[in-house]
Parts: sequence; C-alpha cells; structure tokens
Amino acid sequence: MSIKTAYLFTYNAVQSGIWAYALFLLVQELVSTGTHEGVHSAVTPVLRVGQVCALMEIVHAATGIVRSGVFTAFVQWFARTHCLVAVVDSVPEVQGEMWVAIMYAAWGITEVVRYPWYAFSTINACPGWLTWLRYTVFIPMYPFGVVSEMMLLYFALPYAKAREMYNIDMPNSFNFGFDWHKFMVGGLIYYPFAWLQLYTHMFAQRKKKLSPKKME
Repeated sequence: MSIKTAYLFTYNAVQSGIWAYALFLLVQELVSTGTHEGVHSAVTPVLRVGQVCALMEIVHAATGIVRSGVFTAFVQWFARTHCLVAVVDSVPEVQGEMWVAIMYAAWGITEVVRYPWYAFSTINACPGWLTWLRYTVFIPMYPFGVVSEMMLLYFALPYAKAREMYNIDMPNSFNFGFDWHKFMVGGLIYYPFAWLQLYTHMFAQRKKKLSPKKME
C-alpha cells in the first residue's frame, strides 16, 4: 500500500468515525429528551471538528491526490461551514429550530455512507452494497439537506439585518464593503440552481456506477 493510499484511507476512516459519532449523538439527544431543541448543543461541537478536517479535501483537490476540482471542493466545504458556523452557531434564535436536527440528520446519514465508500474505494475493497448505498442514499437526503439549509438561512435573515452581522462598512482602507444579509439573500436565490446541478450530476453518476457491468 502506497503512502498516498494509506493516507486517504486513514483520512476517510477518521471522517467516517466523526460523522458516525455525530449521528449517534443526534439520535441519543432526540431519544433521551424527546425534543429537537438541544440538538445544536449536543452535536455541533463534533461537526465543527469534521468541518475543520474537511478543509483537507480542498488541499487534496489542489494537490491532485484526488480527482476533484478545487472550486467544487471549496464551494461544498464553504456552503456547509457557512451554514454551520455563521448561521447556526452564531444566531441563537435558530438553534432550537427542528431544521437543525433535519439538516444534521441529512448530513450525517449521507456522510456515514460517503466516507466509508471513499475509504474502501481507495484500497479497491468496496463492497457492492456500499456502492449501492452511496449512489442511492443521496436521493432523499440531498433534498432534506438543501431545504433545511435554506430554511435556516431564511430564519436567520432578520437577525443578520438587525445586528448587521459580519458587515464591513465603507469607507475603509481597503475600499471594500460587505453586507451579510444581502449575501444570504443571494445565496438563497443561488441555492436551488447549484443544488439541482449537483443532484442531476449524482443521478448521472448513479446510472454509471450502478450499471450491471460496474456491479459485477
């Protein structure tokens, strides 16, 4: 086994563990309390660790050790991290929303399949059933994920505007201004188009990966 293969297997195995633990905490919180209101405090710290680790996926793409575009890797990392840190972590009023639990569940179920699939694929030992899950679980989970992310962005809008969160006012020495409220509004408009592109791409990949010849 090469160093590259060993590293990629280890990275994806670690991420598998992080997301499995996050999903366990989510289920434990929901079952033990009977409510979704404490999901943020129970699960978010683990997801922060996962997203910090996920920065490496941009590095992987940039260095060419995986066949993935740098821009695509960055956008996927940024969208999730923005929703996790800038929205859920920073706007207390949305932390008790049921959409937090739905979003974390959609992310978690997707990732406890995706990362093991990557791990076993790096050593050419991926079972057929895991490939089937990899290219099937996304069908219900992606819509749940994108709707919950959009709902949380929407609920955060009035607080972002009232508090002028993350805004950069002009004039300043860099001659640059930023309005987070407007940024999120733009994101809400862009989200469905970006998601549809990814969703249709995954269906194309599903057709390719689950073809009879590939599954033999």
